[in-house]
Amino acid sequence: MNLAELIASNAVYIVGVAAVAALAVILLVAIRSCVPTMTGDYDGELDFYYESPFDWANLDTSSERYVYIDNGKVRSYLGIDVSENQDEIDWKAVANDGIDYAMIRLGYRGATEGELFTDARFQENLAGAKKAGVKCGVYFFSQAVNAKEAREEAEFVIKQLGGTQLEYPVAFDFEEAVPGVLVPRAVGLGKDTMTEIADAFCKRIEEAGYRSLIYGNYYDLDLYHYKTLENHSIWWAEYDTPVPRPNVDIVMWQYANGGWVDGIDAAVDMNIDLSEVIG
Repeated sequence: MNLAELIASNAVYIVGVAAVAALAVILLVAIRSCVPTMTGDYDGELDFYYESPFDWANLDTSSERYVYIDNGKVRSYLGIDVSENQDEIDWKAVANDGIDYAMIRLGYRGATEGELFTDARFQENLAGAKKAGVKCGVYFFSQAVNAKEAREEAEFVIKQLGGTQLEYPVAFDFEEAVPGVLVPRAVGLGKDTMTEIADAFCKRIEEAGYRSLIYGNYYDLDLYHYKTLENHSIWWAEYDTPVPRPNVDIVMWQYANGGWVDGIDAAVDMNIDLSEVIG
């Protein structure tokens, strides 16, 4: 019996198997759409049936300025995050456009040579925002390859702040993909090392009297063992979705990367501070 005859004689069986397989795929997709997607590795670290503290029916997304309203009371704050890439900013105009706070890039570690740099407009942005009455936090783009380098980055942040008081936290921002760099120095470190790095940075920041924050999307946060870091707050990044879908508590959501704000002649990331909701 040749191949064609074999297929023909078993056509009913083959079609049946294909139908069962297709049904299994459909059921899997349906199940995954109903169960929250996890961040971090599971392995018993996170409760699969995570119960969110947020009632997303309270989130008003009718405009580009998201707001969380609970029993008629606004429980959120509108923010942006900026760097030298936004060039010169008219902070008075930003404040007048309803922006409550700004996460300002303080600096970064080079993704190839590993040198530490201050954002070219950090001091200018910090001073301008504070003068305009915009509350401030900062973030540092890390490329640390071990806990020692993470502490070095934290010390760099503390030195650049020079005792300046912040209304918002200092955020640790680690992303394996770096625009323009084919193979960044900190790729493929493994979860144990990455967890030690994030924890070391945040603990040193907290020792200096500042609050810490870990930034990331699904992929970024999956670099860590979450249980070790659960005492550090999360700044969640997810775009083009009506509600965020983390499987951990978050205090801030970066919901868009193409917003427009008066006083800034470039697109800017938009954020909503939800910390008041979870207490």
